[in-house]
Amino acid sequence: MYSKETFLLIRKILTEAGVVSLSQLAGLEEELKYQEFNSYQDVENFLLKKKLITEEELLSAYSKYFKIPSIDLNKEKPSSDVLSLIPVSLLTRHILLPLRREEDTLSLALRDPFDISILEELKIITNLEIKPYLAKREDILKGIKEYYGLGAEAVEELVESPPSYPPKTLKSKEEVESLVEDSSLVSYVNQLLEEAYQKRATDIHIEPFSDKLRIRFRIDGFLYETKTPPQMKRLHSALITRFKVMANLNISEKRKPQDGRCRVKIKGQDIDLRLSTFPTLFGEGLSIRLLSKGSLMLEISQLGFSSEDLEKVKSLLAKPNGMVLVTGPTGCGKTTTLYSFLNYLNDSRINIVTLEDPIEYQLEGINQIQINPKIGFTFAEGLRSVLRQDPDVIMVGEIRDLETAEIAVRSALTGHLLFSTLHTNNSLSTITRLLDLGIEAYLLADTLRGVVAQRLIRLICNNCKEEQEINPELLESLGIREKKTFFKGRGCKDCHNTGYRGRTGIFELLVVDSEISSLIVKRASLEDILKKAKLLGFKTLKEDGLIKAEQGFTSLDEVIRVCEEV
Repeated sequence: MYSKETFLLIRKILTEAGVVSLSQLAGLEEELKYQEFNSYQDVENFLLKKKLITEEELLSAYSKYFKIPSIDLNKEKPSSDVLSLIPVSLLTRHILLPLRREEDTLSLALRDPFDISILEELKIITNLEIKPYLAKREDILKGIKEYYGLGAEAVEELVESPPSYPPKTLKSKEEVESLVEDSSLVSYVNQLLEEAYQKRATDIHIEPFSDKLRIRFRIDGFLYETKTPPQMKRLHSALITRFKVMANLNISEKRKPQDGRCRVKIKGQDIDLRLSTFPTLFGEGLSIRLLSKGSLMLEISQLGFSSEDLEKVKSLLAKPNGMVLVTGPTGCGKTTTLYSFLNYLNDSRINIVTLEDPIEYQLEGINQIQINPKIGFTFAEGLRSVLRQDPDVIMVGEIRDLETAEIAVRSALTGHLLFSTLHTNNSLSTITRLLDLGIEAYLLADTLRGVVAQRLIRLICNNCKEEQEINPELLESLGIREKKTFFKGRGCKDCHNTGYRGRTGIFELLVVDSEISSLIVKRASLEDILKKAKLLGFKTLKEDGLIKAEQGFTSLDEVIRVCEEV
């Protein structure tokens, strides 16, 4: 049952302000019988969930009733001299943010005007008069994170009563478990992972320096430093130890790099973490790769291929045998493309086997094998073994040497469809690379079906997208002579003021038909192969990027940046 007094007061405030009418609230009487309101927040949440009011309307009504002015924290920045006046635990518990000090008065933003007792408590703590302003809950919490650092409350609790570090002083398994299960430390790690996930980070870098601990997120290919509480340096060892235990690594080994992995659940999603520790001058550093099934398991139509290239890719995947290679530098999305190909082909009637180092994500229905060079189980050795497993489709993580290349070619010749990757700048140089490795030209011409070279480009943020004036000389240098409209991102809170949000692929797809094969056999120059490929509809990486810029997906600056070395 609901508290009638609580509801009646909120109703009085809202109706007097003209935010809602009595007739609107009367329609909820039957539903109210089954609600239990223990606080004013419960009533607010009920009305907000029913979409009878917005938070802005609620704060406007409170402002009139309590005679407390409202403030927009997107336009108001706290003064640095007031940030240390109130413990972070109080700020997060009561949703408060100090703003500025004027003589004997402290201005602060609050969300709950009913919480009068906290104002009296703050007078005692700060020895100042308190001048409150009303602000949105989300804006206050964002301000706490921005000005005090991620997980500031948990860090404050740990610093006030720190566990005994470093871990090498621990003597028993029970002591280790007690250390890493400290609720404040667990809370901080959870907040760190959740923040990275919400910001779409692919990597977390934890790096110790002489006077601070730096934490950076890689978002859309770029690293961004996240603010951490100043006391974080003191908890460096504890933080690394917590992650080591999660990944079942040796917590006492600090002199050598270690690799491990674990799985966590964030916002209901299973996320694989791939961890790598490394010794530095100021202690252990840690790199964490976040892998979610959603980011790796894309449909091939979601990768960014044009409609023409998509049909060509599907035609390549329908081949009964041969070799299809994906090329590009580290971090350009080759694994995602290969996984999408395998997912497209995955069928109970087909035996698919992969050789990977490491296995990025577990694929249901596919036999995945982890390469281990330390015991002599290389790609070449694994490929020999796989050929005895009656495979239809084989994926080799990377062709690194002549031995692997020769077995891959032999596999493609003997009726298998083989996928692999190479580190080359573009699709045409893949041919030269394989010939230079020592593959005979006639064998390469007979087995190579296609090469996909790719890069990742950032997409313009839809929230701040606007037209961009382009220098005519730049357009001329790019071969653009017709008048076209291009766009850029202005920068907003949705995209962290970068102007970009998300990434897609640009591709260079070389389909090896009979004419291209004959040129490979003759060891024709790349210029001759390019001319022939152009007649068949071949587009370079830069050309595909310019098409995406013309379509408004990305900016010209981004295309130039990504394709500069191609």
